[in-house]
Amino acid sequence: MNVNDVITKLKVMLGAQEAVVEVKMAEATLVDGTQVYTEGELEVGAILFVRAGEGADEDPFAPAGMHETTDGQVITVGENGEISDIQAEDAEPVQEEEVEVELEEEEKVEEKEAFDAEGLIAAIAEMIQPQAEVIEELKKELSVLTERFEVVANQPAAPKVTTNTFKEIMEDKNAKMAAKLDMLRKLKNK
Repeated sequence: MNVNDVITKLKVMLGAQEAVVEVKMAEATLVDGTQVYTEGELEVGAILFVRAGEGADEDPFAPAGMHETTDGQVITVGENGEISDIQAEDAEPVQEEEVEVELEEEEKVEEKEAFDAEGLIAAIAEMIQPQAEVIEELKKELSVLTERFEVVANQPAAPKVTTNTFKEIMEDKNAKMAAKLDMLRKLKNK
């Protein structure tokens, strides 16, 4: 059972999705070219339908009587299209009792395949376990990255830029003027 099967079963259990039932059909062609089919296997007890073709709403039951297929089977059909006998050209007729026994055995097998909720939950837990481990690793990695981010976020983006204020500009001009005056005094004294 894969992950998709488990998810589909969960959806069906929770009512989010309707169960999809695959219907197997057995088809045959009669010697006159008529297409016939049954839902399920071509066996005694099945209903034989005649394919009506496109445009028909429903396919009718096969008429009562014996019908020969192109592969040599003779199908005996009763009322309402129910197959009462299937014979190969050289074979003995199939007994209805044998089919009933087979059907009873199939029903028992289907009963044994009851829904196993605990098994489904265990399978889900088993599938989720690797993802839980991955999630724990991701949580650890996220906490490490968060710590690193906080360290970087608390640091300044660039060194502090100093701006010259008016006082500093005036002090700088005064210092230059004082230097020029000193130089002029020295020149005068010489």
